[in-house]
Amino acid sequence: MTQFAVIGLGRFGTTVAETLAKKGAEVIAFDNDEKKVEEVRSFVTNAICLDSTDEQALKAANINNVDAVVLAIGGNKEVSILTAAILRKIGVGKIIAKVDSVLHARILKIMGVQRTIFPEQYVGREIANLLVSQHIFTYMEVSKDHSLVEISTPPFFIGKSLKELNITNNYKVRIIAIKSSIPTVAENGDNIVKEETNFIPSADDILNERDTILVIGKKLDIDKLIKMSEKQIKKK
Repeated sequence: MTQFAVIGLGRFGTTVAETLAKKGAEVIAFDNDEKKVEEVRSFVTNAICLDSTDEQALKAANINNVDAVVLAIGGNKEVSILTAAILRKIGVGKIIAKVDSVLHARILKIMGVQRTIFPEQYVGREIANLLVSQHIFTYMEVSKDHSLVEISTPPFFIGKSLKELNITNNYKVRIIAIKSSIPTVAENGDNIVKEETNFIPSADDILNERDTILVIGKKLDIDKLIKMSEKQIKKK
């Protein structure tokens, strides 16, 4: 029997969960609102109240064993993005996500989400990417106050673990992925560079000089980090 997980039990997520259940599928429903969880308990296989940005809680729920996850968090883009990154990290093979703008869809596809849908046919104005530095590779506005950026690893991060850096407390941002360029040898003997992405890195992961990092947080805090990095680079 096919098994699905639905994260986010608003009108869209509840409808998806109920329709899947009526078609005979096993459905595990998740939300951080106990009231919403109770409302679907009668027709889903299992209903769990948890924070979808809690990696350990999702692992404990064995969500990586389902055939597909429907990510129905559309309103809070930051939670949606962080949840998608965690799902990718713990091995979920197929993710279908609700989005409320073209920008939201683009970010989730960067995170590895296979399909995005616009349930209310919402037409959002796409916000232009802002390239403010040669060390920024991607700059996207997640909301009025928050951004997601891909930047070169700041010099003062190199050779240190995320635990040592204590980034969330010291810089008020979160690293949701580390992209690494790893020199290797192809089967034909050619020297090549392999690109690898570490979604939701652990506290023990160490940042290297060639890495780029995907950072999410308030614009002011991200801009502050970028300025600190550029200042350090100019001193070299």
